[in-house]
Amino acid sequence: MAMNKASRGRIRRALTPQLRRGWERAVFASPEEGGERREEVRAGPGPAPEGGAIDDATIAGLLEAAEAAAAEGLVKQTIVVDERRRLTYDARHGHLRVRTLDEAKALKVMGGKARSLRPDTSAGLLRAIGIMNADGTISAKHARKYKQISHLAELCRPTWERIVGQREVDAARPLRILDLACGNAYLSFILAESLRLAEVPLRLHGVDVRDDVIDRARARAAEIGMEGLSFERATIGEAAAAAPERLGGPPEIVVALHACDTATDEALALAIRGGAPAILCVPCCQHELAGQLAAGPASALPVPAIHAHGLLRGAYADVLTDSLRCELLAACGYQVDVVEFVGSEHTAKNLLIRAHRRWPTAAVEPGRWRLAEVRALTRGLGVDPCLLRLLEGAGAV
Repeated sequence: MAMNKASRGRIRRALTPQLRRGWERAVFASPEEGGERREEVRAGPGPAPEGGAIDDATIAGLLEAAEAAAAEGLVKQTIVVDERRRLTYDARHGHLRVRTLDEAKALKVMGGKARSLRPDTSAGLLRAIGIMNADGTISAKHARKYKQISHLAELCRPTWERIVGQREVDAARPLRILDLACGNAYLSFILAESLRLAEVPLRLHGVDVRDDVIDRARARAAEIGMEGLSFERATIGEAAAAAPERLGGPPEIVVALHACDTATDEALALAIRGGAPAILCVPCCQHELAGQLAAGPASALPVPAIHAHGLLRGAYADVLTDSLRCELLAACGYQVDVVEFVGSEHTAKNLLIRAHRRWPTAAVEPGRWRLAEVRALTRGLGVDPCLLRLLEGAGAV
């Protein structure tokens, strides 16, 4: 789909003076057809030096690339000048539009609410995690996800603000966060961006047993240019020994987002045994107790139908698993609250457990944990949860 002579001339005349000032990147995309969108992204030279201008050869190279892309059907073209200003045009007709992300437009993108992860100040993060397109737009498909992660960022804010209020945090003594079974590390990046915006120095270490997700997390951190983040292939058990060295001290916030089934229990046990002042946990895939309930007697359940029907048994096991986790956290000296961070219509795994150690500077004393009370409770319920077994193995009475 080559440009015609008129559109080519129109684009060159309109773009050339604009490009003298420099640009961050150029995005050449196809019209969306059936939900699919092809695009090519080319890095730009950045802003022109003060008092100078981008040279003719660099501009000519971009214009030639734009024409070649149009010939391949990538006719929706955007020159991203900076995080607030874009030049857009359709190569088929060549009419240039200058789009500026002012406060009114930013508020519209944010769904009418002031959010900490703004489309201008947090654009790098939003692009890296796939919320924002390379051309600086947020599609309708991703708008809901954008609101969800912004809401999650605000739910995490009281946790890190509490620690920052308890001790002096500076470049020499950054806030220390450990992300266990980090996966794609979305929560790590959300926390890191929130702390960057608040000018709180951070040291964050994420671990997972999969090489591919660790490589991806490292690449994202490099793409965004975030400092203080590291990622390593390791089990949760290995992370327990290595974390103090990686973080420069014991973790102050332990994070576990969608660690599958008993991996969540391993993460919670590590945090409790280490006396972590705060825990942020989004449980996932609570299979362990469902299997125990199926194998146990129906008389142990409050209603026989729960035992007879797998869907009911699974739903009951989910609630029971997380309820016992909260009981165990409280028994080990944590103040706990459970909040919904995503509407249940989007995902059933929508609970965020926030826990703060009541006496964060006190020594960890397993002998004072009230595990016997929870053990008596679980016997009556006919279950033996992993987290309780792990904590009992820490030497508690």
